[in-house]
Amino acid sequence: MIIRKFTEQDAQAVSELIITTIRISNTKDYPVELMEELVKTETPEHVLQRASWTHFYVAEEAGKIIGCGAIGPYWGKEDESSLFTIFVHPEWQGKGIGRAIVETLEKDEYGIRANRIEIPASITGLPFYRKLGYGFKDGKDTVDEEHLYRLEKQIEAPVIRQVEDAEEKSRICREILEALPEWFEVPESREQYIRECRKWFFAAAERNGRAVGFLCLKETGKATVELAVTGVLKALHRRGTGRALFEAAKAYAVAAGYEFMQVKTVAEGLYEDYDRTNRFYQGLGFRELEVIPQVWDEDNPCQIYVMSLRKSPWEQIMTRRSYRGKYKPDRIPREDLKTILEAGLAAPSGCNKQTTSLVAVDDPEILKQINAVIDPPVCETAPAMICVLSQRINAFRDRCFATQDYSAAIENMLLTISSIGYGSCWFEGHITDEDRICDRIAEILNVPEGYDLVCILPVGKMESEPTVPKKKPFAERAWFNGFGKTEETE
Repeated sequence: MIIRKFTEQDAQAVSELIITTIRISNTKDYPVELMEELVKTETPEHVLQRASWTHFYVAEEAGKIIGCGAIGPYWGKEDESSLFTIFVHPEWQGKGIGRAIVETLEKDEYGIRANRIEIPASITGLPFYRKLGYGFKDGKDTVDEEHLYRLEKQIEAPVIRQVEDAEEKSRICREILEALPEWFEVPESREQYIRECRKWFFAAAERNGRAVGFLCLKETGKATVELAVTGVLKALHRRGTGRALFEAAKAYAVAAGYEFMQVKTVAEGLYEDYDRTNRFYQGLGFRELEVIPQVWDEDNPCQIYVMSLRKSPWEQIMTRRSYRGKYKPDRIPREDLKTILEAGLAAPSGCNKQTTSLVAVDDPEILKQINAVIDPPVCETAPAMICVLSQRINAFRDRCFATQDYSAAIENMLLTISSIGYGSCWFEGHITDEDRICDRIAEILNVPEGYDLVCILPVGKMESEPTVPKKKPFAERAWFNGFGKTEETE
């Protein structure tokens, strides 16, 4: 059995199929007189008329049409669709053909672009559609004036996943690029992407079990990765799929330690399709670097865009979160730990007394000993830990600024930990209260007298997203030229 697109030559056979199915199957649930009135309308001309504004499919076995179905826009909407004219010959019912037809329709262009799919279902077809996940629209479980149920299914947004299998990469790449001739019309270039994508980072977007887009990254330098090729089916353009693919790729690049991303496209002002591509990259945050006509040819000057993958200090501050969940077991490179320690030591200190010292712990046995004395446990899954030490050294007017010193060092380290893709949390009160867990940790680390262990910072890859705390409004905590004065009242 195959399912293929309807042709005009199928109209007579489809009409006969529909009439036969109505007379045999639907008359079990409807009056014969009502069904006979219905079959009068199911002419070949009516089938052709419906096929003119829907995507119509037929199921065929040994050259005989045994099923049909169509999908089209729901009252002209771009993000909602409807199923129509789904029939399976009575002799072939119960053999999975109806399910195959519906799945084909849901993977059609009208299906993948829809956030919601509706179907006017007969009493006869109701149990079948319910099994396929269609529910009563607006909760109404009675038939309407046309003696039909109105059913609907909400369609989830495309799912983004990383593809590892080389054959699957090539298959998805070919399927998407061949569907986008406006951008990938040159066969040689298209085939080169299909070959080379096998060795690149590959993210795919899937909806209704079908690939609807992909994005590839390739390394062009130790610190730089290039967005080598990306494509999204036109039905989902400007619907967020391209951005979702980019965000997944960007997250991968940041986690892999890259500092910059570049992308090439045809410069603006020449082709409408490529002007849209330029606007898309600009909207993602890419900035123009230069135009080089010689990369491709003079008719297609190459616009190079670049993006820093490092957050600005402002972005780091505003997006840092305390993480109290579980960590992945991935080992933290010593170079990363050294970067974190250097950030802490670079913090300001009162009168430059430099009262803060730091110990990074990544030895599993030592971590096990430390976690054994932390009760209740707070960071036992972290693969590394920064222990903050403080000395009481007097400075200006015999005052000690040790608390201010180590607080500044901790904030520097928390921002750095976040910036290089790890999670952490400031644990101080938990280890410095009456049970003095801090002293037992200091003993394990052979910390000499004169140093107080005041804080621990777990470091690791987060297993889940950190909780975003609710902050009080700006106007409740910050003012201008006097307590409680806003810009409007000063």
